[in-house]
Amino acid sequence: MPRAAISSKAFLVEGGCNACKMRNAETFTIHFEDRLSEMLDNFDVPSLVQTIVQKNGWRETAIPVGIGEEMIVLKKGNDVIEPKYLGDQVVYQAGNQRIQTKQTFAETTELFEQVNQILVQLFNIEPYEIKMAVD
Repeated sequence: MPRAAISSKAFLVEGGCNACKMRNAETFTIHFEDRLSEMLDNFDVPSLVQTIVQKNGWRETAIPVGIGEEMIVLKKGNDVIEPKYLGDQVVYQAGNQRIQTKQTFAETTELFEQVNQILVQLFNIEPYEIKMAVD
């Protein structure tokens, strides 16, 4: 089972003007066994799935679906999986297989289990042992 660790850094940022307050910001980075690291857009299902599948040879591709319209999909060879965002939910669909889930989870174990279910069932990727790194 491949392993990965996620580290986070918290810091204060200024709003950019005199009236704006300082805000807390947190960034997340996933570190793989082969010493490659990737910054996550968010700490959620879509960001983790996209980062891990791209590491495993999948590519984000825009497919034209109409005049001036395109659909963003994940593609590897002839396999195409379409993520759709519905409010706080995300749907991954490959042919007649479909997984709908929340984008965020309060517990990291639930988040990692959901990511692994999507990786295994739709992308045919071995599940990852994902842990939070301790600084």
